[in-house]
Amino acid sequence: MNRALAATECAGDDVDGAVHDLRKRMKKLRGLARLVRTGLGDTFNEKNKHFRDIARLFSGIRDPQVLCETLDTLQQAANGDAAGQSFQPLRAWAQDRRDRVLTSGDLGDRMSTARNRLRDALADVDAWRIDGPPEDILRKGLKKTYKRARKRYEFVQETPGPGPLHEWRKRVKYHWYHCRLLREGWPEILMPQIDALDRLGDLLGDDHDLVVLVDTLEAEDAPDAARNVIARCAAEQSHCLRRAAFALAPRLMLEKPAALSRRVAGYWDVASD
Repeated sequence: MNRALAATECAGDDVDGAVHDLRKRMKKLRGLARLVRTGLGDTFNEKNKHFRDIARLFSGIRDPQVLCETLDTLQQAANGDAAGQSFQPLRAWAQDRRDRVLTSGDLGDRMSTARNRLRDALADVDAWRIDGPPEDILRKGLKKTYKRARKRYEFVQETPGPGPLHEWRKRVKYHWYHCRLLREGWPEILMPQIDALDRLGDLLGDDHDLVVLVDTLEAEDAPDAARNVIARCAAEQSHCLRRAAFALAPRLMLEKPAALSRRVAGYWDVASD
């Protein structure tokens, strides 16, 4: 939480990086709350909502931030192809769009609001009560999140559209957060799994960024000369990303929720003795 607060205090030096860092840390805090949710009891919803609402202050900023990066990735994939020449006008458009968002007059106010809410949360942290046996709490938190990730995986195999894929990615990321939090239970066993989950999340995240790029080009006043080229390149890249994700996922979604949660929470319990 202190690092999230620091991001709001140094935002003037690097607004782009500060917004990205703050949103990332809100997801991690929500992941922590989800891991111990049964121990938090009735206060879980309040804490989860608090961090979610902080992140939502910047929900309209992330997409303009990643447009430039996504275009750069596509251009690299098209390197040597005549299509690569079509990216420059859109790159300038995306850069201008991002700069306008990051220099908007109300961004400072949003950052100030986030800072105040984080200070309130930090002042309250000593009052957090986590009731119950630690292994039982961790096991239930792991099981719930991983079970949701598996269900989303099963659903997306039948309905592999952008929406279901994005929802699956969010569940994968929470499961990844939980495994990271508990990695010291047995690092040699858990780190390969954590790295693979990170890779899966990145594949699905890059695919979602391509979807946002194409949707934005269709909805806004982007230069239209290169739209068809970008859409074609994005579709090709998306196909590769999804194929890689579905090749990796079976190994990570194979274990039953009860077995995985018992195993990983057990590692932590043994290491804590």
